[in-house]
Amino acid sequence: MKQLFIILSLMFVSMTAVAQSDYYMRRAQSYQREAEYYTKRAHNYDRESDYYNRQAQSHLREAEYYTRRKDYDRAKSYQRRAREATDKSEWNKKNADNARDKARQYMRWAEDALDKAKREKR
Repeated sequence: MKQLFIILSLMFVSMTAVAQSDYYMRRAQSYQREAEYYTKRAHNYDRESDYYNRQAQSHLREAEYYTRRKDYDRAKSYQRRAREATDKSEWNKKNADNARDKARQYMRWAEDALDKAKREKR
């Protein structure tokens, strides 16, 4: 009976060690998925930022055109649109940087979880 109890307790201890290791592996995978998500978001924010930069350039060309034609009200309107597009572009760049920072953080956490999983398996 005593031997059975010792064997069962050893099995329980080994199973919890495997479960801990498995837990850290699942955490690492979850962190990697989060990092991938934030990397994609950063890419999308960069794309939008590029779009708004192109819009701003287009609006500035229009403003220049209307300035040459001495239609200053319309030129002023296009300058305002260019300024707004530039603001949106900067906002998207800032969000892209924040998303990249989050992705880096999640990758660090995934690396830490993998290290813990390796230590648990030893």
